[in-house]
Amino acid sequence: YMSRTSLKLYLVEGGIRLIFPLFGVALLVAGIFGAISFGVQPLYEAMQTRQWTPVPATLEFVSIEPADLLRNRPLPSLKVRYRYTVDAEGFVGSRYDLHQGVGYHRTLAAVLREMDIGQSVTAWIDPADPGKVVLVRSLNWTLLAMALPFVAIALLGGFLLLGGMVAWNQARPLGSLGGSSAPDAKPRRARSPRT
Repeated sequence: YMSRTSLKLYLVEGGIRLIFPLFGVALLVAGIFGAISFGVQPLYEAMQTRQWTPVPATLEFVSIEPADLLRNRPLPSLKVRYRYTVDAEGFVGSRYDLHQGVGYHRTLAAVLREMDIGQSVTAWIDPADPGKVVLVRSLNWTLLAMALPFVAIALLGGFLLLGGMVAWNQARPLGSLGGSSAPDAKPRRARSPRT
């Protein structure tokens, strides 16, 4: 039979096998998403926009939206709308920078004070696709540094997932923890005394 200590040990092992993989997957996904959003994507787009060309634009709308964790936006963001013309064709842009307008409120407030509706601004467009546009194509290194904690979270999630997989591979049957007795040995035949 199984003792109380063995049962508790079995339940703890079962919890580890169940919780570690689930928690590890959650951290791994969150870490990868954050690392891509704050690090990989802005760096990749910064290289692309080096070849973009400037065009004059007119600012039509600007505001600061508060952070919204439900929409995966842990920081406030600057929302803009501006109009520009390329080869007599009108376009409307809504992207502020390579970080989707996300930033610290103090920084965004300073930018907002310098922008007025109807103001002339310079937008950067993709010559091959004028619909792709951004107002600021420089990187925010403070936001880029935020990718490092997400990398650490992804690594932690990977270790937890690996630990859960190892725990599953080393899982023991329920009966093996109760100290099962060895199979009964065959009785020996008594030796007859020598005459």
